[in-house]
Amino acid sequence: MLDSPSRNGSHGFWVPGPGITSFTNAWAPAATCAEAWNVAVCQAGDEVAKSWVKFIGERFAKDSVFSQQFAACRSPADIYDLYAKFWQQMAGDYAAEYSVIANTSWKAARTFLDAASNGHSASKIN
Repeated sequence: MLDSPSRNGSHGFWVPGPGITSFTNAWAPAATCAEAWNVAVCQAGDEVAKSWVKFIGERFAKDSVFSQQFAACRSPADIYDLYAKFWQQMAGDYAAEYSVIANTSWKAARTFLDAASNGHSASKIN
């Protein structure tokens, strides 16, 4: 080790100091919080991926019906109404999905912050 002159080949004086143990003890709370955050991030990533795949499948189903609805339009007013409803529904769907993603992400962040403030590990949070 670097703190032992006889081991690293130098013939200088050994300087007494805290050694590496105090540094590892200093990182213990950070490691505990990182453990909690790692578990929370993995769970959040899984939830977001599942939610997104489900959302995209539902959106494709709605989008595929649009062409049939467009073909059934009889006037420019029908086309206008169809487009207005389509874009409003799409905007609402995306807003709802982004809200789910944001809530899931915030839940993961809160898990980390709770662990950091309480000094708990992931196993004590979940």
